[in-house]
Amino acid sequence: MIFNIQKCSIHDGDGLRTLVFFKGCPLRCPWCSNPESQSYGPEIIESPSKCIGCGLCRDRCPQRAIAGTGKIDRTKCPENCTVCTDICYAEAKRIAGKEYTIDELFDEIKKDFIFYEMKGGGVTFSGGEPLTHGKYLKEIAQKCKKNRINVVVESCGYSPFAEFEGALSYIDAMFMDIKIIDSALHKKITGAGNELILDNIKKISEFGIPITIRTPVIPGYTDSVENITGIAEFITTLPAVREYELLVYHNLGESKYASLGKKYELAGVEPPSDEQMRQLVKKANSILQPHGKQCFYMKDNNKEVITC
Repeated sequence: MIFNIQKCSIHDGDGLRTLVFFKGCPLRCPWCSNPESQSYGPEIIESPSKCIGCGLCRDRCPQRAIAGTGKIDRTKCPENCTVCTDICYAEAKRIAGKEYTIDELFDEIKKDFIFYEMKGGGVTFSGGEPLTHGKYLKEIAQKCKKNRINVVVESCGYSPFAEFEGALSYIDAMFMDIKIIDSALHKKITGAGNELILDNIKKISEFGIPITIRTPVIPGYTDSVENITGIAEFITTLPAVREYELLVYHNLGESKYASLGKKYELAGVEPPSDEQMRQLVKKANSILQPHGKQCFYMKDNNKEVITC
């Protein structure tokens, strides 16, 4: 199940890329900017600004879950029956999540083949968590490689290695998250420990796939010097990792929570300052650069690297 196919990305691998977002993730990070990616099933997204007030959804809802305002009472709509989305021609209610066969998805990807050839790009599989769709990921990645399309995967790393091992032969590079180095804290915040994640990163590194490690810098959660130090020290043990990217927190996904009837836990949290990001990059590089690796963060669409 795929919930989005995004064209013309420039920050998720080399060149111009097509991003394919798999639906479903085993973690529950409170800062997640794609909350529609978390569930493995389809979900109804509401866009009140598009509602024209026709009342069709309210009148035809079999659960009587829609009030006069047009808003869904999610407690009365447990099955996501899609009656309202099927009849909402204003698209104020739509489904996030669509099933694709391998051929159907490849047909979408290959539409951009000319851009891959011109700009040295390819396809990036993201999520959600693509590694939890191991068999499907292997088949679509294999088909892409047979057709000379570069394949990159973005992953939180939380999936049994045996589930996705077969896909690794068809992956050119990976972006992998290490959010929190302390496993107990990782479990408290995301719902799962990080032992499986770290073990998978080690195995993928040994496999020889180039990896960029990423940490989202979230105030009050992942932004401590101790956390970044611990992650940088772990990276020094990974031969396939050359880069460590710190991602600046943003709240661009906040509105999505309301559209899914969910609460955004980080409302009001401000992004870390440029100076704080520079200090974290500098600290990480004091550990990484002696090992031939480097840390950076994106500033004005450019890599900002601070030497130790």
